[in-house]
Amino acid sequence: MDFNFNTALLIHFGALFYIVAFLIRDELKLRLMVLAGSAFYLLYYYLFPDIPLWDAIITTCILVFANLIILFRISLERTVFALNTEEKALFEYFEGFTPGQFRQLLKFARWTTAETSVALATENQQLSNLHFIVDGTVVIKKGDNEFLLEPGNFIGEIAFVLNRLPSADVIAQQGARLVTWDAAQVTLLMEKSPAFKNAIVALLSRDLADKLATSVRVEKLTNSVPTI
Repeated sequence: MDFNFNTALLIHFGALFYIVAFLIRDELKLRLMVLAGSAFYLLYYYLFPDIPLWDAIITTCILVFANLIILFRISLERTVFALNTEEKALFEYFEGFTPGQFRQLLKFARWTTAETSVALATENQQLSNLHFIVDGTVVIKKGDNEFLLEPGNFIGEIAFVLNRLPSADVIAQQGARLVTWDAAQVTLLMEKSPAFKNAIVALLSRDLADKLATSVRVEKLTNSVPTI
């Protein structure tokens, strides 16, 4: 049985995929639909005329290449496969962050391991950095009282979110593994992206709430509620 396929249908299929793409809000799906439409156009340009329309084919290939670049960037923003093991472990603590937002923070994160005891915050002194405890021991001192802060906690989130001075000394013990950000750089990212601002405020607020809950339990023993 002979089967005659009307190659002109390819142009209609391509146009259909383009129209559907323009109706989709999700950028990843939009780009995939554009690629599918471009594939039909390429088939049409090659099969329909007696001589392939090479100018149109080359132009469409350039558009396909541009879309592939954007797709790669979108994939980076939505996946963690490009992160190393330590970065992936840190990302687990950043609830509410997209991989892309997390990568923005990583661009100016400083990873350090304390070779000796290091002061991260001093009572009633301005704090310009935001720290995160990855591993090791960090001690909070308030007067004669002190307690340990476990890995997975921020240092300086109260000063950052509430614009308050630290009410306790915070000291990282030798061997503590920390990630540090300049608070001014975090603020700049927040000003540029409302979505990033919402994510960081929500994250630090949760950390603050957990820390205050812990402080209440500590208060029963020490009669002090240090804030950092």
